[in-house]
Amino acid sequence: MRPRRIGTEWRVALIVSALAVAAVLLDVSPLLRGPAPYPPEWRWDLRAGGTSGRWLPVALSAIALVGLAGLPAGGPRRPAVAVAAAVAMGWMFLLSLAGLEPAGVAATLMDRARSRTASSYLTVAASAAARDPAVFLDHHAERRAEKATAAKHASTHPPGPVLFYRALIGLFEATPFAGSALLSAAGVEPEGGRRPAAVRAAALAGPLLITFLCAAAAWPLAALARGGGLDGPRAARVAALWPLLPGPALMTPHFDQMLALPVAAVAALMMAACDGRGRVALLAGLCAGVALQISYGAMAFVALAVAVAFSLTGGSERLRRFASPVAWAAVAAAVVILLPMAWGHEPVAAARTGLAIHRDAYTQPRSYATWLLFNPLDLALFVGIPVVVIGLVRLLRIGHGPFDRMRTTLAAGVGLLLLSGTVRGELGRIAIPLMPVLLLAALGPNGEPSGDPRPTAAETAIAAILLAALTIAIAARWSVA
Repeated sequence: MRPRRIGTEWRVALIVSALAVAAVLLDVSPLLRGPAPYPPEWRWDLRAGGTSGRWLPVALSAIALVGLAGLPAGGPRRPAVAVAAAVAMGWMFLLSLAGLEPAGVAATLMDRARSRTASSYLTVAASAAARDPAVFLDHHAERRAEKATAAKHASTHPPGPVLFYRALIGLFEATPFAGSALLSAAGVEPEGGRRPAAVRAAALAGPLLITFLCAAAAWPLAALARGGGLDGPRAARVAALWPLLPGPALMTPHFDQMLALPVAAVAALMMAACDGRGRVALLAGLCAGVALQISYGAMAFVALAVAVAFSLTGGSERLRRFASPVAWAAVAAAVVILLPMAWGHEPVAAARTGLAIHRDAYTQPRSYATWLLFNPLDLALFVGIPVVVIGLVRLLRIGHGPFDRMRTTLAAGVGLLLLSGTVRGELGRIAIPLMPVLLLAALGPNGEPSGDPRPTAAETAIAAILLAALTIAIAARWSVA
């Protein structure tokens, strides 16, 4: 049998990706990075200086991911092994990209975590106002801790990110030897520094956990692909592409990276629940609740994940089969969301306050019309040009298979998100939780998966090379974390 030829859409993706990489490297126009600097608009900055020159770890981990993406249909015998390898190599890829900063991996991760402007969650967690988590939750709706430290990001989010770092600080305060061992292993002096050792250890452990959980989103992505009808090798190849997407690869250590895992898990678990495994709907609800404790905007992502699961579910009675799992998932999510009320948290008041701060600081000052144009560009760059090109072509060739329904669902959902104007700037970071399903929708075949070999090993290998080239180009020229 003659090998299947690469389709025209892949040739187009190759040309457009090459142009995009050249445009990034040459910085042909600052508009590629956004309409204007912050404040009030947004533009990704160019690197102020050169990189560290530590390109070998980046190249080796990228080559490993390209190899996993191009595995032939006959191997490996256990696709789960390939997915596990993709998670491990993906984690290494993310960390090696952070290592391109002159300070090195460990110092870069710690500096970003401790930054009051880049994230500010650790800033609040290390403050006196958050030393007692119960008191912090009791006053969270008033944002006292955030106001005291001028922490903009923490003030617009649920308590989850601050409690994440507070838990790590508490762990290292209770076990000082663990913090010292971690810092020593990373080449950081355990003693000295302006901050206590426990805070410094948390500043390193937090980003390491965030990046690992980001890479681990390959697991639910592969499970979702299998549920949609792809066989094990094809699902594993798609999962290997996930860490190469510019958004998740470069935004270390933002919680948007970590959100990709629970959001993708919601889609995969809800689909499994509709296939007769009803109890996993409770796990889906727990994942949804965790996502909503990290970001208020996760509500839209979770809703789209549920819609994706519904679109991939076949059968004439799929609505009836879907109703009960949704109800159980909603109950489990409500438990996670409302549990902090036992310590005085007011989730509704806290959400209203956080969203009002976000609206006043980031939404109202920015032009709706401007971001109606630039948000799609930002999303296309950070989800990956080849993913967008292939996805749009397949959307235009719409059929009647599960991935066709998935593409239509996501097109409608992303279109509504763009038109809503709730996000104006940084969509390439904010939409990271949606990128696993966007990747799968783009590469999934038209029609029934059983009658179409796509994505083939050659196609996923090409996609991996193009994504790696774009991600590395952005890392070399832009400052995005």
